[in-house]
Amino acid sequence: MNWTYFKHEFLITARSRRNVPFVLFIGALLLGYCLIMLPNEKTKETFDVEWAKSYLSDLEVEQKIRESKGNTGIVHMTGQPVFANNDYYYRLYHAMVMAHENRNYFRYLYLRHFQLDGNSWEYVGDYNLFKLSPFPGKDREHLYYQTMMRYENYLTQDYPVTYGLMYEKTGLQALTKFIQGYGVYFLVFCAIYFSSDILARDRKYRTVLQGLPLSWYRQLNLKAFSAFLYSLIVVLATIVIGVLVMTIQFGFGHFDLHVPIMIAQQKFNLEDYDVITIATYLGKTLIVIPLLIFLFIRLNVVWGLLLKNEWLVLLIGSLVLFSERLYFTRTTREIFAIDISLFPQTYFDFGKITDGEKNYLLNMETITYAKGIAVLLITVAVIEIVLFICSRIINKRRFYRV
Repeated sequence: MNWTYFKHEFLITARSRRNVPFVLFIGALLLGYCLIMLPNEKTKETFDVEWAKSYLSDLEVEQKIRESKGNTGIVHMTGQPVFANNDYYYRLYHAMVMAHENRNYFRYLYLRHFQLDGNSWEYVGDYNLFKLSPFPGKDREHLYYQTMMRYENYLTQDYPVTYGLMYEKTGLQALTKFIQGYGVYFLVFCAIYFSSDILARDRKYRTVLQGLPLSWYRQLNLKAFSAFLYSLIVVLATIVIGVLVMTIQFGFGHFDLHVPIMIAQQKFNLEDYDVITIATYLGKTLIVIPLLIFLFIRLNVVWGLLLKNEWLVLLIGSLVLFSERLYFTRTTREIFAIDISLFPQTYFDFGKITDGEKNYLLNMETITYAKGIAVLLITVAVIEIVLFICSRIINKRRFYRV
């Protein structure tokens, strides 16, 4: 009976008139993200060949004028000749343009790394970067360190440097960036949506379902587990299809690529950084997503018992998921004089926990991977206790009462 009921609930969820269009929407969104947004994404490291050619053309004219006048010019702050500096940059950018156009990305990356090495001002002095951030200088330097660590890894490995690898567009790199961004929020929201009606939909068939030879608590568990399995299948399919589409375009990538992580918040230099492989990062992060999905599905069952309306359940569940965004600032380290690392909502965006980005944003060191797992497990345990109590108070007869 348990298996039959579980299968029945799973098929209802899979064939739901509200879930099927949403899955199609996810598919369209995924293809748009992988085929349009990511391939055309521009970052600080995107090399604008046309701009470089224009810069070289202007520089060449300036050099000829200076040479004809015999005026090298002087940089007042350093005392260096302008002509010599211009010649240096002309040779550098000319070599970078030629390497990029010839698709010799290893040589281009070597020249770009040479240009950036010891020259953090290339980032810190770019006032268009993080111009809305409360700490723009800190964020620019942070991005500079991360970029240099990635480039050093690319240049010291045996595999070829490709366009996709250099600009983080390969399948594994795209997945990593997705999770480091708001990907976890998106995947968990899908589970919230799929599970928001697992109780409310049954109120249309009160007479039939009240007579099922299953205890009320067991019915709730089977409903939750069927939604959990369906959500995992959709999430896994989304990840696999996304990686596959990016792989077709830019290659799969390599599991031993380095992901920069923050290990301290003390000197704010390279000593505060370390690296882990993409395999480690993805493994440690993806393994937590089922826990988050389970947490929110069980929470939705509680809301379903209390509210008896699928849209209210969806609204409240979404508010809980994004609750941290309601109070989050770069200086919020405590809530009601309690360390923010003790609250479960701090770990809902788990992609920023594994690489230490959440600690970096808040300039603290108490938010750790192990603490995140512990807090989420405790939260699940509390929700299970609340659900058990609610199932006793709001029994089957009371739930189906008009």
